[in-house]
Order: sequence, then structure tokens, then C-alpha cells
Amino acid sequence: MLRKPVIGITAAHCKEELKTFPRHYYVESIRKAGGIPLILPPVRTTEEATDVLNLISGLLLTGGGDISPVYLREDPQREVGECFPERDFSELLLSQLAMQHDLPILGICRGIQVLAVAAGGEIYQDIFNQYPSAMQHSQTAPRQYAWHDVNIVEESLLFRLLNKTKISVNSLHHQAVSAIPQGFIHCALASDGIIEGIEKPGAKFCLGVQWHPESMMETEAHSKVLFKGFVKACIA
Repeated sequence: MLRKPVIGITAAHCKEELKTFPRHYYVESIRKAGGIPLILPPVRTTEEATDVLNLISGLLLTGGGDISPVYLREDPQREVGECFPERDFSELLLSQLAMQHDLPILGICRGIQVLAVAAGGEIYQDIFNQYPSAMQHSQTAPRQYAWHDVNIVEESLLFRLLNKTKISVNSLHHQAVSAIPQGFIHCALASDGIIEGIEKPGAKFCLGVQWHPESMMETEAHSKVLFKGFVKACIA
């Protein structure tokens, strides 16, 4: 019998954890997909990050607050939200080391942005100021309901997993990937051109999505397929 893979789930810390959506949905999504969830508080050193990655078979980068402009090497836009640099440092470091060792990674919402920045890409600090033609990406419906469609690039890992060229997703963000990192491709786009998915061809599994599949496990079959594909890739 194959050992169930342990999936490290990044978590907000202290104040942010009280304000953002509970980690319960990520934990249950990993469980239902056949993995063992392990909540990871922020790490503080490269040595600690390396030790943590040695304990897990895959890394799940979760949603949450904005990435600090300091880590983007940019001046702050007016609409940048509350930032937690301790978490930024930890997730960027974990992502960089995980990519170096080809550890499977799934980034969700903030997680796709962390993945992009960690690999050398760029993000919009605020879509509406920096991409005026964008639709409303912060939905007013409950998060388990779809808000808009995304188009999936054929021949991508995401397409191979879902076997679909269009899916309906929820949308709860005001930041987004603006420049794809070298070595990555975009694998999903909204109709307004906002990047909804990036992946690293040739990696064992390195994929980020801008929506929240963990909140749609009961309403959209593609959410279950995505988590099952990730957990399968994490089996040694």
C-alpha cells in the first residue's frame, strides 16, 4: 500500500489568522484527495525552511492578505491591503526552496502570487488601479458560488488534469500576476485578460490558480480533480 503523502499547508499567523477564512477548507480538501494535511506556521530561517520541507511531500500555498510591496521591490499603491511580512518571508522562502528541489507545489489565490514572485515574476498590487479594463474580481456572492469563467490553455498541466477548456470559478482577490516568471507559462485566463493560472512545464507539479477551489469542493467537480491531481503528484 502506498503511503499517504503529507501536505504542508501554509497558514496565516496570529492577527491575520483571525481575520481571514479558516484553514478548515484546505485541510478537508487535502484529506478528501487522499493526503495528510499538516498546518505550517511561518518559518524564520533557511535552515528551518529546509527542515520543514524535509517533512512533507508537497506544499500548498494558501490564500490570505496582500504581499508587502517591500518584497515586490516597488513603492506601495494606494489600495494595497494589510500585509504580514513574517508570512511573506516564510512563503517566498519555502516556495523558492521547494522549486529548487522539485517538490510539488499548489498555489491558491494569494498562493499563485507568492509562487510568481518567488520565481521572479511580478504582480499587480491592485488590479483596478493598474489594470483599469478588468472586471470585478472580488465577488459579492458567497465563496462557494462561481463568479466568472476562465479559459484553460490546451496542452497545459491544468488542461490535462481537468480535461476542459473552460470552467466556472469563484473570485476573491484584488491582486494578480502581471508578469509570468521565466520558465513558467500561463495556463488559465479570465475574459478580461487577467492571469488565472500559471505553471512550470517540466516540474513534477508546480501550479498556481487564482480562484479558491477548496471552497468549491461540493459545488464544482473540477475542484476535486485539481486536489486529487496534486496529491497524486506528491506520492513518492
